[in-house]
Amino acid sequence: MRVLLLNPPGLQVYIRDYFCSKTTKSNYLFHPIDLVVMSGTLAEHHDVRVLDCIAERLSPDAARARIDAFAPEVIVSLVGSVSWDEDRAFLADQAARGRRILALGDVLHERAELRLAEEPWLEAALHVFTNQDVVHYLAGRLVEVEEMTVRDEHARVWRIRGRRTQRGVYRVPRPRHELFPERGYHFSFAKHARFATVLSDYGCPYQCTFCVISTLGFQTRPVADVLVEIDELRSRGIREIFFLDQTFGIQKPRALELCAALAERGDLSWTAFTRPDHASDELLDAMVRAGCHTLIMGVETADNELLAKYRKAYEVSDVIEGFANAKRHGLRTVGTFIIGLPEETEETLQRTLELAIELDLDFMSLNMAVPRFGTPFRARTIELGLADAGDLVMDQGGADAFLPTRTLDRDSMLAMKKRMVRRFYLRPGYLWRRFRGAKSLYEFGAQAREGLALLLRNT
Repeated sequence: MRVLLLNPPGLQVYIRDYFCSKTTKSNYLFHPIDLVVMSGTLAEHHDVRVLDCIAERLSPDAARARIDAFAPEVIVSLVGSVSWDEDRAFLADQAARGRRILALGDVLHERAELRLAEEPWLEAALHVFTNQDVVHYLAGRLVEVEEMTVRDEHARVWRIRGRRTQRGVYRVPRPRHELFPERGYHFSFAKHARFATVLSDYGCPYQCTFCVISTLGFQTRPVADVLVEIDELRSRGIREIFFLDQTFGIQKPRALELCAALAERGDLSWTAFTRPDHASDELLDAMVRAGCHTLIMGVETADNELLAKYRKAYEVSDVIEGFANAKRHGLRTVGTFIIGLPEETEETLQRTLELAIELDLDFMSLNMAVPRFGTPFRARTIELGLADAGDLVMDQGGADAFLPTRTLDRDSMLAMKKRMVRRFYLRPGYLWRRFRGAKSLYEFGAQAREGLALLLRNT
């Protein structure tokens, strides 16, 4: 079949990725990992193309023309809660043109049966992108499908349930990075303009209640398979990697094996996520030797009671130690925070900002709390009356404050978030350090553009 992997057009720069969606907080846009992974799976069986309308900044009319030129029989599309109304209108039009529409995204991660019942253009929803479900489904082998929501021949909607949470090891054919646009992707922390987004494990074993990734289970990918993918990228001249694993090094022996192999290649530059309680000297030393230059770790809040309540499984003291270790190893550090939890007050937000400054972060990333589909946090916010079960359109990127807290309304929460961004990034000493830290004209220009975009969104 002719199969199109689609990231639909949008009025804004939307990031639809890994069962999350949001607007970009500055102007960054990385490759949608769902489509990257499925590109290899589908390419072994079908004639596959990729159309990333967000990366190419395509209007709906331009996107329709490109799709018509390929004339796919099947479209496998990303959708997002942040862009749901736009997505459903665009894809309904494609279904009216005789194309089969399969989709995946956060808005389908919960109550997908209801979504299909409401949206006749949607043939099926995928709930896992690291297995062979899409291949089995297109071949009519439903008995081999692990987990999808589908319609039967009588148009009845039903969910195929297999392993609800993934475990063990997964294998996928080499992702076809070459099918994705050469331009249009930007990554705030990259040292080079050309970069690739790579996934070496899936999901997360931790149970942070506000995070959708904690609902997916956890699987690792053989190191040899990851190296095949990376070596193909190297053969195309790509040396910059963004590892999208949620916690790099969660299985330390495997991480050390991968780092040793990357160090042997000696020509890679990369960024990764991990947790501060995993940032040991042994792991960080191996990562630096392998080419890692930037480490992204969750801080979330300066309040230990909130960390415990939302099951982060570490305390502020672990955060301070982890970031200190990263600095000692010469890594740039990015702290991610979630703000606007129901218990949030102006005082907790001020303490969180003070912690961000104390940690001497290179970058601070603030994420507004939203009731992500399928998470315990969503159920709790609905129970508290802070969200409604019918709410579908929401932005996790912080362009707006979706949730009030018990003491702050949405407008106050958004204003506090903007003040925190300005207070952190407009410190003279910080700006001078960023200026001096740029190692190339590209890096200086990229950070200047990112910084300007970030501040414009927070004024």
